[in-house]
Order: sequence, then structure tokens, then C-alpha cells
Amino acid sequence: MYYLALLSLMIVVTADALLGLVVWLQAPRRRLNRIFALLTASFMLWSATSFYDQTAAGPEKLSLLMANIPFVFAASISLFMVLFSLYFPENHPSSNITRTRVTWGLAFTTPPLLVMAFTNLLVSGTTSSPTLGNNIVPGPLLGVFSIYFLGWLGFALGNLFYKFRKARSSADRLQLNYVFLGFMLTTVIAFTTNVIVPVATRNPTLVRFGFLSTLFLIGFIGYTIAAHRLFNIRLLVARSVAYILLLSTLTAVYGTGIFAVSRLLFPDTAITTVESSLFVALAILIAITYQPLRRFFEKTTDRAFFRDHYDAQIVLDQTGSILASELLLKPLLSKALEQICRPMRLRNGQFLVLDHDKLYTRTHYGPLLKDDVTTELMQRLKQPLIVTDELQPGELKDALGRLGIRVSLVLKTHDELVGYLFLGDKLSGEIYSNQDLALLEILRKELAVAIANAKAYEEIARFNMTLQERIKQATARLSSANRNLKVLDKAKDDFISMASHQLGTPLTAITGYLSMSLDEDKDNMTIAQREYITFALEASERMVAMSGDLLNVSRLSSGRFTIQRQQVDLNHLAEQEVKLLQAAAKRKNLTLTFTPSPGLPQLDIDESKTRQVIMNYVDNAIYYTPSGSIHVEVKQENGWAVFTVTDTGMGVPEAEQAKLFAKFYRAENARASRPDGTGLGLYLAKRVIEEHGGAIIFASKAGKGSTFGFSLPLKANAP
Repeated sequence: MYYLALLSLMIVVTADALLGLVVWLQAPRRRLNRIFALLTASFMLWSATSFYDQTAAGPEKLSLLMANIPFVFAASISLFMVLFSLYFPENHPSSNITRTRVTWGLAFTTPPLLVMAFTNLLVSGTTSSPTLGNNIVPGPLLGVFSIYFLGWLGFALGNLFYKFRKARSSADRLQLNYVFLGFMLTTVIAFTTNVIVPVATRNPTLVRFGFLSTLFLIGFIGYTIAAHRLFNIRLLVARSVAYILLLSTLTAVYGTGIFAVSRLLFPDTAITTVESSLFVALAILIAITYQPLRRFFEKTTDRAFFRDHYDAQIVLDQTGSILASELLLKPLLSKALEQICRPMRLRNGQFLVLDHDKLYTRTHYGPLLKDDVTTELMQRLKQPLIVTDELQPGELKDALGRLGIRVSLVLKTHDELVGYLFLGDKLSGEIYSNQDLALLEILRKELAVAIANAKAYEEIARFNMTLQERIKQATARLSSANRNLKVLDKAKDDFISMASHQLGTPLTAITGYLSMSLDEDKDNMTIAQREYITFALEASERMVAMSGDLLNVSRLSSGRFTIQRQQVDLNHLAEQEVKLLQAAAKRKNLTLTFTPSPGLPQLDIDESKTRQVIMNYVDNAIYYTPSGSIHVEVKQENGWAVFTVTDTGMGVPEAEQAKLFAKFYRAENARASRPDGTGLGLYLAKRVIEEHGGAIIFASKAGKGSTFGFSLPLKANAP
């Protein structure tokens, strides 16, 4: 029995020491970690002194001292349990008033009891029995110590239970639940085995095993650390528990084998060769079974401690693939949120995407939040990543708790607030680990950039659709307007054709009679009469030319404009037109000269239409040249016949030159000089030359004159 109790004590003390040490080393400056480390040290020392109190042998004073020392560590257990209940959990500590009052209460009640432990007031003496071991003789104030111990432990347990009732976070409730059960079972069992039963039965046997009650505390606290992120040392605790289990198993097997075999098979105290051989065989057996046992216990503890384990790198890779490949915002949000929540085993999550501080869209995974997130609440989320359970008590923590938000991430690029990611509770009820938070911090920046890009792409796509629709509508309107214009243009051409035909006959008659009058009766006319008839004849001729132009335009529009080719001498044709217009040039005191091209072969062209072009060019030069000269020239250049008319007239402004050959267009200075022009002469000239396969020649400077002409191939082929 002694050896079994000693072996159990070694396991319990090792577990207490290891648990307290790793918690303290995880954050040496945190108050709660220090309190817990001191509490586990008190349990360890109380367990050791309680055991040795029953087995110590020596003078009566030493036995009395060893009987009192466990009460010192029992008092420290109640002290640190009360302090632990005040500051646990860290995000829900007791109020300042409560902590102050309890601290003063401990300060007044604990020192006197510690002093009593070194007197005969708690333990007045000890008795010893070969079979039962040492036993205490209660002192007069042992009942006072029981009231102190039970009172403060009752307060600590009641405080933990009160916080459990008030806790809103499921993670806080789970932590408080396991810590409360561990403390309560350890306290009740320890007090029963070390105080109630020995005093009532005067049998101290159970005292030797009272320290085993701390296994409940170690077990519940260890599980809470590993499964519910208490103190955030899960990996270390998991490996420590595996090590303790392995060490305990090997120690038990080795110790039991050695002592059992020694006592049963070899009653002599001397160790023989056979015993040595057996010890070696047992050592070999232990060495062989060490690795399988280690792997077994590590696998068992991993299943218990890492139920929700996931590979963060895989989550990053898969989420990054979604963010890189998905262009549309809705699918991106939905797939990314599922990829985050499913591996982390989250109950729900929600994206809120903003556009100029207004809600743009939202996407959720799992159940919806308990209510909508208000604009005021979003404005209070200043930190990039907020864990609700780690906030100090206040309005922000209460607001997030009511909505069921456990983690809030602000998604922001360098210059734009993109939105928010809200995550709820874990399905396991655990709180977020450091691995979870590190993963979310990495994803936060990637999500912000991807969502901003997807939103921009969606806005561009929406704008393109709107633009395409508007273009479609505008095209339809233009098509309708174009059809109407074609109808109007046809009506206009028909009118022009009809008007030209109707005007042609009377104008021809008027021109003929006026010409006959000047030829036959000029001797019987006065100078004034001849002048009047000449003006009328010129006006009539202009009207005939205008009517011809209008008729030609109508023919062009209707496709009835044809080129009737024949062999024509361009030199002779140009010379005739120049002679006909010499009189008009002289009336304006202009010098009109002509230079032919010697050896120019005849051209295969439409004589009538080409003549009209030449006449139009020379007539325009005379009309728009106030003073100076006009030179008409025909020449050959690289297989082309070139005709040009160069004047020193008003020229054409540079801004209007591009439109000069358009139908009905006239330059501003030309309209001012000759209001009655139609703007058809140059248009018709261009069309005639192009129908011949030639090209228009034009150059001008405002105020310095112009050059108009055309070039025709020497070997023209009919189209």
C-alpha cells in the first residue's frame, strides 16, 4: 500500500508541477497565470506534506510540525482559489469593489491561521500506529480552520458559479463549467479524505490518498486548456499529458514488476544473478514497448485535444485560389466565406461589403446574425481584428455579444474601406486560437484587395451593360432618323429633279431670246438697254447652270449619273472655256492666261461633264479674285494629264478646307462675297473626276489665292 501511494504521489506531484510551470512560463507577467501557478504549487506541496505527515518517523516535535504544515498549504489553496475566482475569466473579472473587499478579508483572516499552524491550536498532538501510520489529535481551533477553509472555498466556488450563470459567451461558459467542476470535486474529496473521515473515524488511512483529489483539478483544467483555449497552451499541455501518461505507465509497469517479482519469487534481500537477469529482461521489455506506447498515447491525446485541428496552409492556399480565379463578387464572397468557416468549424459568418460607407451587398454562411449590424456599430470597429471575448467589459463588447459576433475583421485597402467580415461561435463551443487569429489576419488583407477588385470589375461590367443598352437605343434612334433622312433626301432629289426639268424649258427660252436680242437688235438699242439685257442674260445663264447642277445632283443620288466617254483633246477643251470667260475677266480687270501641254494625247473622257468642271473652276477663280491674275495650265506628269487653275484671290480659310467639296457647303468668306451660290459646283466637280478615275487637286491660303484642278490618267478605261 505504501509503495502504491508513493507511486501515486509522484505522478500527482509531477502533474501539478508540470501544469503550473507551463502555465506560468506561457505568460509570466499575467496575473491570472501567476495565481494559477501558485495554486498548483500549493496543491503540490499540500499533497507531499499530507503524505509524509502519515509516514514520518522521529521525535514528537517533528511529528507535530509535519502534522501542522499541511494546514499551511491548505490555507494557501483556499487563498489562491479565491483570487483565481476573482480574476477568472480574464474578460469577465469580478468588480473592483468585490476584489477590494475580498482582498481585505483574506488579509485579515489568513495571517492568524498561518500563525496557528505553528502552535498546538490546530493540532495538539499526534498518535502513531504500525498499521495505520500517524494520526492527528485535533486542537481547540481546528473547527475555526474548517470554517475558514470551507467559507473561502465556498465563496470561490459560488463566485465561479455566479459568473457561469451570467456569462453570455459560450466559450466563457464552457471554461467556467470545467474549472468549477474541477475545483469543486478536488475540494470536496480532499476535505473529506483529509479532515472529515480521519477526525470522525480516527483512521488516517485515507489521508495517504487524499492528494489524488487534485487529479480532478488537473484533468478538468488540462482539458479546458487544450480544448477551450484556457491560457492558450494547448499544444504544450497535450504533449505534457502524453508524456505523463507514458511516464506513469512505464513507472507502474517497471515498479510493479520489480517489487512484485522480487517479493514473490525472491524473498531474500540479496540480489542474485537471476534477479539481475530478470531486471535486464524487464528493462529490455520496457525499451521495446516505449515507442509503441508513446505513439499510442500521442494519438489518443491528439484525438482528445485536437478535434478541430486543420491545416492553416491548406486553408490559405484554397482561399487564395478562390480569390485569384473568381471575378464576380457574389460567388467570390460565398465561396471564400465557406472556405473559411467550414475548416474552422464555425457556426456562421457574414460579409458586409460597403460602397462609399453605404451597404453594397452582404453574404452569409450558416444562420444569420441575431440582428443587423448598425452603421454606428461599424464606425466603432476601429481595430483591424477584434476578438469579442478579449475586449474589456463595455458597450462594444455587449453589442457584439448580442449579435453573436465573436470575431470582427475590418477589410480595408490602402485608401478604401471595403467592408467587414463577422464570424460567430465555433461549433465545438471553443474560443478562437492563436492559429485561427493568425490565419484570419493573413486573409484579411487578401480578402480586402480581392473584394475591391471584384466590386470594380462588377461596376465596370454593369457600366458596360448600361453603355451597350444606351448605344443600342441610340443606334436604333439613328437608324430611324437615317431612314427618315433617306426618305426626305429622296423627296428632295425628286423635287430638285422635277424643278430642274420644269425650270429648264423657260430658262432656255429666256436665254435664247435675250441672246438673239443682243445679236440682232443691238444697233437699235441704247447703251442702257444693252446693259440691262446683258445683265439679264448673265443672270439667266447662271440660273441655267444652277438648274443643270441641281439636275446632276439628282442623277447622282438616284444612280442615273453616267459617264459617256469619247476621245477629247484636253488642251483644246480648256482653251475654249478660257476664251469664253475672257470677257468676264476683263470686266473685273483680271489677267486670264492659258498654257497648254504640247504633245498631250487625247483622253477617253466625257467631254460635256469635263467641260463643266473646267468652266466651274475658271468661273470661280474669276468671281472670287478681286484683283490680280488667273493662270490656267495643262501639263503631263508621270502618265497623268494635270489641269490646274491658279488665282490670286481671297483663298479658303484652313479650318474650312476639309469640308469644301461637300454637298451644299460653302466657305464663310465665299458666302459673304457671293450669297447666291449653291455649294454644288465643287461637289459635282469632285464626283465627275472620281467617276473618271482621277483625283482632285486643291491648295489654298486665306488671302493669298488658291489652286484648283484635277488629274486624269492618260489611258483611261471605262468603269
